[in-house]
Amino acid sequence: MVTINKLEIENVKRIKAVKIEPSATGLTVIGGNNNQGKTSVLDSIAWALGGNKYKPSKAEREGSMVPPTLKVTLSNGLIVERKGKNSSLKVIDPNGQKAGQQLLDSFVEELAINLPKFMESTPKDKANTLLQIIGVGDQLAELELKEKEIYNQRHAIGVIADQKEKFAKEQPYYPDAPKELVSISELIQQQQAILA
Repeated sequence: MVTINKLEIENVKRIKAVKIEPSATGLTVIGGNNNQGKTSVLDSIAWALGGNKYKPSKAEREGSMVPPTLKVTLSNGLIVERKGKNSSLKVIDPNGQKAGQQLLDSFVEELAINLPKFMESTPKDKANTLLQIIGVGDQLAELELKEKEIYNQRHAIGVIADQKEKFAKEQPYYPDAPKELVSISELIQQQQAILA
């Protein structure tokens, strides 16, 4: 899977300038207060990799005299740059050859190109997609199945315990019954002695 090794953004939407180098072995979380530029980062990635069809409607940062600049370095060696007023695209492949959106489309996975679709999906779908991306989706599904199996076993035991408790409460109770065990053979002998 192709991942982002480095992301450089300047004068895009709310972002003045930022450089992000995601961890190669983990999950990078972009956080912050409202209106701090989290969505601007995602929009920048979609625009850089997906092309002008994903260019934000107000791409240039308000009040900026310098046009937007985007640079994404991918794990497969591909370098993508968009800059200038017309956001001209420059794609350099791992061999140093220049190319365009067509090469980019062949390298970039579906999620990066459909980032707006990802942003519009439900929280559960987003979570599942992210779990697949970081490579724990299958392991998590397996653990959830085991957890459900154990829960079902414990639930069944609880149902049986409740039934037994209910049945025990329905049994007649004799407060005068002796507390020690009574021998049946002794009772029979006593009965025979009385009858004799």
